[in-house]
Amino acid sequence: MNDEKTERSRQVAAIKETAKSTNGGRSYLLKGLWACRLAAGLDQRQLAQAMGSTQATVGQLERGDRGAYPKTILRLCECLGVAPEDLLSGDGPDEPKRNLNQRRR
Repeated sequence: MNDEKTERSRQVAAIKETAKSTNGGRSYLLKGLWACRLAAGLDQRQLAQAMGSTQATVGQLERGDRGAYPKTILRLCECLGVAPEDLLSGDGPDEPKRNLNQRRR
């Protein structure tokens, strides 16, 4: 039990050290999520089901429209079989970021 708690603390510390936060350290952008999901052979819907979320949420996380809380990052790591560092670094899809006004049209 103590080893599990130590490992979880190590993972959370890694998230905080290497990640770009969207709101002062409460949530983090997952630049590597797209590549990790593809490497696992999952589509967005399959990953969402595995982690108990929605396809829309997975899409938002991949595009960087929203950040993920540490608990969500750990769930993603379990589903994808990767380390937090893998999700926090790397390149996302080659889709340019559009501003909010363009999305509403």
